[in-house]
Amino acid sequence: MKISEEIILLYKKLEQIYKKRTLLAQEENLIEVEEIASHFSALYEKLRNTVDFKEVHLLRRFAIERNIKRRFIMESLKPNIARALIEDLVRSRYLPNKIIPEYRVGQVERIIEKYNELFLLMNDMYHGDEIKQYFDWLIAVEACEIDILLNPEDIGDAVIEAMYQITKSRIKLKGDDDLNIREKNLQLYIAIHKSIVKSDDTIISFHLLNLFYDKWLNADDDTVKVMASHLPEIYKNIQYHLKHPYQRSILKAIKEPVVTFKILHELILNHGSDITELLANPDKLEAEAKILINKKYKSIRNRISRASVRAIIYIFITKALLALLLEFPYEMYVIRHINYTNLSINILFPPLLMFLITLTIKPLSKRNTDLILEGLHNVVYNQPEQSILCQLKTRYNKNLGYQVFYYFMYAVLYIVVFGAIIYFLRKLHFNLLSGGIFLFFLTAVSFFSIRIRSTAKELMVEKKKEGLLSFFINFFALPIVSAGRWMSTKFKSINLFAFIMDYIIEAPFKLFVAAFEDWLGFMKEKKEEVFHDNQ
Repeated sequence: MKISEEIILLYKKLEQIYKKRTLLAQEENLIEVEEIASHFSALYEKLRNTVDFKEVHLLRRFAIERNIKRRFIMESLKPNIARALIEDLVRSRYLPNKIIPEYRVGQVERIIEKYNELFLLMNDMYHGDEIKQYFDWLIAVEACEIDILLNPEDIGDAVIEAMYQITKSRIKLKGDDDLNIREKNLQLYIAIHKSIVKSDDTIISFHLLNLFYDKWLNADDDTVKVMASHLPEIYKNIQYHLKHPYQRSILKAIKEPVVTFKILHELILNHGSDITELLANPDKLEAEAKILINKKYKSIRNRISRASVRAIIYIFITKALLALLLEFPYEMYVIRHINYTNLSINILFPPLLMFLITLTIKPLSKRNTDLILEGLHNVVYNQPEQSILCQLKTRYNKNLGYQVFYYFMYAVLYIVVFGAIIYFLRKLHFNLLSGGIFLFFLTAVSFFSIRIRSTAKELMVEKKKEGLLSFFINFFALPIVSAGRWMSTKFKSINLFAFIMDYIIEAPFKLFVAAFEDWLGFMKEKKEEVFHDNQ
């Protein structure tokens, strides 16, 4: 069976990638750290990551960013810290031991030197609040550049490019004739990147920066000066593309092909250089894909279970502590009356709500698996002909009078929903503090439950109509979930535990681990001397 041209092109890119990896594996001068010291660093990173939830695939980059930001604030960010930075990543098990070649140290040094030159120029050119925004953004982009250098996204990029080439001619935009082809293709590329490899805004910023300013990766002094002088326009331009109003519509429209390419991406990662043999055999490809899809279903169920259990335990413990530290003393010493019923409701209701919401998650059907397999077959062996219709604008009247009416009714919905909840809380004799804590946890739990439910739909391509009951539940839950989302966005930067670990504990701890590793090296040398002399 004939393989499509885009997949043949993907073949060729993968062959080049595996050749580069083979050459890299032959490198003899590799960065090595002591395994004993590695245990301490890895344990610290696990503890650090528990106090600040991040996606697993982004943890390494955030570790680099923390390291750079801390050194930047302490004015110790110099190119010669490159080796210590890489060794710390290996020690913390973000990178494998004895795999990273020594020449990467020089490359990281040049990246740090490039950004340091830019930072010095920025200090002279910009002042006020805007400069902090630029620094934070550029430090994150610098961390991303170092991360991609040390752990290239080559296979992911090849799959993204293949999906982009196959999808861009199929997607038909409806609802806005003003969106030009360039912006359409750019937003499609961003949507694919976010969907296939779960790129965040920083990763997209890095790719857009190098797309618009292709000299930046190997920038000389003149390029750095140009970058510094045009930084406000560059930043504003990239932020515009990141927050484009139609991006969400495009993300929704490409859900089906995204799932297909996610499976293809996983197959490539699992089979390595043998993927060419697999794709050449349609029956074997279908069998392997079916096994993988069922494994992914099981993995998603396990992730949901773990996330639910962690959330339930965390909410229960947090709620119990708040009850002991705030509600109980407030009722005992201020109100002088303890309402044990309300205390129990406040402790038990949030975790119970989380449990009930996750309990309603249904497994994906066999029909869904068949649709994924059909999509994979069409991508690999046939050029998909079916258009992807993307409705850019929601169908409602956007005249000013109508807009005022819509927002007024939206506000009324908020008042009705929260008013009803507060009314029932008053009927149960909740006081101001206990009622406020109940509302806080209700909104937070509802929002995070919805996020957990969305995990279950990662591989869903089967279209299902929303039932009447589901519509009403979602309709009246909207203000609660929206409030939870707002609180999550506003308060996620306020993390006292993360601040203490990053700026008070981490620096001396990492210095201690590095010194301990040096001492181990010294002891190993002495041991060899003693045993050698006794021979």
